[in-house]
Amino acid sequence: MAELAAALAALSGGKAGGSSASPAPTPTPISPTTLAQPGWFIPPHLLRLPHCRASAFTAHECSREAASHPTDFERVYRYGLSLQELASKLAQQPADQLSLLHQAAEVYMEASQLQGGRHAAALYNWAVALTDIARLVRAQQPEEAYECLAAAASKYAQSLAANNNLGLVLQDLSSLRPAAERAAYLRHSLHKFRRAIRLRPDFDRACYNLGGAGVGGSWAAAQPLPACTVLYSHACSLQEELLASQEAAEAAAGGGGQRGGSSMGMGSPVMAAAAAAAAAAGSSGRGAAERAIQATFGHAAQYIALAYAMQPDKQVYGDSLAAVQRLLPLPYLRAGPLLAAHPDTAGGPEERWVACWFGLGLQGMAAVRPPAAYAAHGGLPAAPPPVAFQLADVADARLAADPSLPVGAAIWLGLGSQPRGVYLVAADQDDAEGWVDALLLLSHLVRAGRTAGVEAALSVRR
Repeated sequence: MAELAAALAALSGGKAGGSSASPAPTPTPISPTTLAQPGWFIPPHLLRLPHCRASAFTAHECSREAASHPTDFERVYRYGLSLQELASKLAQQPADQLSLLHQAAEVYMEASQLQGGRHAAALYNWAVALTDIARLVRAQQPEEAYECLAAAASKYAQSLAANNNLGLVLQDLSSLRPAAERAAYLRHSLHKFRRAIRLRPDFDRACYNLGGAGVGGSWAAAQPLPACTVLYSHACSLQEELLASQEAAEAAAGGGGQRGGSSMGMGSPVMAAAAAAAAAAGSSGRGAAERAIQATFGHAAQYIALAYAMQPDKQVYGDSLAAVQRLLPLPYLRAGPLLAAHPDTAGGPEERWVACWFGLGLQGMAAVRPPAAYAAHGGLPAAPPPVAFQLADVADARLAADPSLPVGAAIWLGLGSQPRGVYLVAADQDDAEGWVDALLLLSHLVRAGRTAGVEAALSVRR
């Protein structure tokens, strides 16, 4: 738990428990005896296996070098890398693989101490080894897996160079914790993936991991998808919770009929109260939950489509897009209601804000005619005002905090044609974050001339 507290503190820019920054730990010298113990050498039987013999001999030589020069960071670090490389070739031998990964983690710990705990590459690879250990022991030893993932999160946070991997680790950690604790992990995971793609808009793996894919889920896909990442998995969890609550409500409303006048039959005050509460919630509560689930699946589909647009030749992206494309508001990548200043009053003292339905696609972002359901009940104008932005003109997009704007989550667009930019207002921060990501990544693809993948992702498939 101490490792996890340190990781979460690092994520928020502070220290666990609110303490002030402490000096870096003094490296602990490694004695030759430590590295020379038998457990730090390569098991002899691995040297005889044809499929990993070359890697085993390399690791063996690195172990001898590290044992002879235990205070030489480069030699010790190289030994850790060789152990990881050898472990990667032993997928069919999980016991040997696990042993080597534990050994690699110990070596990286020693290497990190030689650099005062500040060497980014050593911390990064240490975290990778811990994550692989967690994957191997997760089914039989979930508590050990949790501790390894918590330690990996701490190392990734300290390395300052692994937002994508840290996001994946936090996602794994959330699945090992009680439901009440998962929201915090989810928020941190989303933050790390978003930071990764905003620092590097062509980072297709982080984009895919942010939307990603889950397993099952009748809302989203007719077939399972190959990876398990944040938004899609979160939508599947929300769907499962909704189904469970519906079943509980149905059982409370009509699940009596027990013989012998049991106190928990239909005449029971407990059951009657539960049925009344379910009826009070009614279809409106279920409708809101279903819309939230559908929106989350749609957000996941957005990132999958963007990952495909970046790398259309990757089969995993193509397969995932085929499964979720019907969740996109085609021909748009993203669509929904936003507040915008009416062009006739924008920038003036009597600025008037109107709710419009916006669509974002390859041609740009514009206020468009809303779907019939929203036009009838959402108070949106059937004839939208002429508000539009070309993607090639979008230089920047970010969240904004301005008390003079309407209530909601504000988005600032930096435009080449309008240096002061323009503002839009979304209903909440999650919606605003999704618009910012879509605008930044889609405009980057357009400016880079990589529109063929976008066209394919947003084309209606027959």
